[in-house]
Amino acid sequence: MSLLRVLRGARIPKAKHTYPTTTQNPYYAGLNQDYRWFRQDELVRRCTQANAYFATQCGFKTRSDDKQLKETVDMVNKRVNMDKVLYTAQVKRSIYGSAGFEVVTDRNGLPTRLLELSSPSLKPELDENWTLTGYSYKGQRGFYKPDEVLYFINLGLEADMIGLSDLEPIRQVCSARHELLRENFAEIARSLWAPYVVLKADTSGLPVDEAESVVEELAEVARAGKSIAVNEAVEAQVVHITPDIAGLNVLLGKLEEAILAGLGTPRLLLGRRVENRATAYAELEAYVDGVVGGIQRYLRREIEHQWYHRIGEAIGATSEAKHVWNPVRAYDLYELANAVASLWGSHGQGAIGGDMDRVWTLMGWETEPDE
Repeated sequence: MSLLRVLRGARIPKAKHTYPTTTQNPYYAGLNQDYRWFRQDELVRRCTQANAYFATQCGFKTRSDDKQLKETVDMVNKRVNMDKVLYTAQVKRSIYGSAGFEVVTDRNGLPTRLLELSSPSLKPELDENWTLTGYSYKGQRGFYKPDEVLYFINLGLEADMIGLSDLEPIRQVCSARHELLRENFAEIARSLWAPYVVLKADTSGLPVDEAESVVEELAEVARAGKSIAVNEAVEAQVVHITPDIAGLNVLLGKLEEAILAGLGTPRLLLGRRVENRATAYAELEAYVDGVVGGIQRYLRREIEHQWYHRIGEAIGATSEAKHVWNPVRAYDLYELANAVASLWGSHGQGAIGGDMDRVWTLMGWETEPDE
C-alpha cells in the first residue's frame, strides 16, 4: 500500500505478502489438488474461465431509492474494481469451494481495496449456535473479524460455511486425461516411426557381474530411433506394434465430454462444433438459465448482503442498494460461438484451427487470469 493511502486514512492490510505465491510457484507438489488441475489441464481452465466470464463480465448496475447510497456504492465498486473481484471470486470458489477477500477500509469505514486471500488458508469460525465469529488465516485463529472479509462459498450444503469444489467429481478424469496426453501419447508417437527392438546379448563368456552390466548398458542406450554401438555379440529382433489411434481418440473424447459435463460448459463455447442447431441452442439456453443464472443469483445475494449493506451502514443510509446484472441472452452466445466454431473448422482444420488462444481472444476471454 502506498504511503499516500495511509496518510489519507486507509488501513494497512492484515494479510502480508510472502513468496512464492501459488501463482508464482512452478512446482505442483504440495499445491491444492484441484488448483493443480486448473493449472495443468487446459480444458479445466477454459471451462472454469468461461463459466466465470459469462456470469460476471456482462456487467451490472445498482439501484437504490437513496441517491447518495447509489452514488457511494458505485464509487466504491469502481475503486475496488468489482468486475474483476466477482470474476476472480467465481473462478476461485469453483476451484476451491470458497473465495475470500480482505476488506481494507479508510478512516470513514468505506472500503478502499479488496485483497485476494488464499482460499485453502481461510477458514470460517462458528460458535455452537452456528454464528460466524471470525476467520482463521494460515492457521492463526481469530485472524479476521466477520466484517473484515468478503466471503463466498460454492454449493454450501451445510451450515458450516464450507463449500465444495466443482473439480472434485472429475479429479480421476483429469488424472486419466493428463496421463493419456502427457505420458502415453509421447510413447505412442515414438512407436509410430521407430519400432521397438528386443536385444539379445551373448554374455556367456563374461562373469555374472559384467554380464549384468552389459545388459543394463544396452537397456539404457536402446531408445527408439537411436543408433547404438557395442563390441559384444548382440542379436536384434524388431517388434512391430500398431497402436489403436482411433480408439485412443475416442477415449480422449469421452474424457473431454466428462469434464465439460462436470463443469457444465457447453461444447460450442469451447470451439467444439455441434452439428444440430437446435441442440446447440438448447444447450446454450440451459447454460444461461442454469449455470450462469445460478452463479449470478448467488453472487447478487451475497454482494447485497455483505457489501452494499456495509456501505450503507458506513454512511448512515436507511435504504438498501440492489445489484442488477445486465442480461445474458442465449441467442447472442449462440451467434458468437457459432462464428468462432466455423473459423475453427471440422477437426480443427479451419482458418484458426489449432490456435486455441485465438479462440479465447475472439470469445473475449482472458488467457492468463489471476490465481
